[in-house]
Amino acid sequence: MWDQTTIKLTALALAFAVVSVAQAAGESKALYRWVDENGQVHYGDKVQPSEAKRGREAIKNGVVTKVIPRELSGAELEQAQARIAAEKAAEEARQQRIARDRYLVQSFSSVADLQAAREERLAALDARAVLAQTAVTENEKTLADLRARTVSKAGEAALKKQIQSFESSLIENIQSVRKLREERALTENRYTADIERFKALRAGTIRFGD
Repeated sequence: MWDQTTIKLTALALAFAVVSVAQAAGESKALYRWVDENGQVHYGDKVQPSEAKRGREAIKNGVVTKVIPRELSGAELEQAQARIAAEKAAEEARQQRIARDRYLVQSFSSVADLQAAREERLAALDARAVLAQTAVTENEKTLADLRARTVSKAGEAALKKQIQSFESSLIENIQSVRKLREERALTENRYTADIERFKALRAGTIRFGD
């Protein structure tokens, strides 16, 4: 017969053993499952370097805890990056449309308001273009006069410098005229698109960002 002390020690030892087994079971290593190029399923607690690029599943206590996708090829990686970049650009464009749509409906109460804003903007650009074209005409006249001058040998260097200065000014003014004409065309096109979009937003046929 065991005395009470022996029974208590034995029970304590059994309890400790049960806890140890439970902890060991809970700390079991994860297994990996993957399929090779022949369709053969493999299991192991380690993945060989030659198989590291393959997709696999991490399994613990019979449950899939993580899915690790296979490594992408160079071409696939480029495609994925291009897709992500395209999605990002599309979202940025959508956010810009939303901001523009909000500006339209908050800043203008009617199509007439938009048309008035367009005419005001175009008139300002036209006035600047007239000034730039006037400068071109004056530059051309001045250059013609300078090139027609007859100077002494001593004055040739100064005349050449004057001509070069007015030639540079002429080029700048011609470029200004061209840029203003381009800006006018873009402005007119933008307002035309804005007016049509404003109509659609007010009618409810499109939503912000569509």
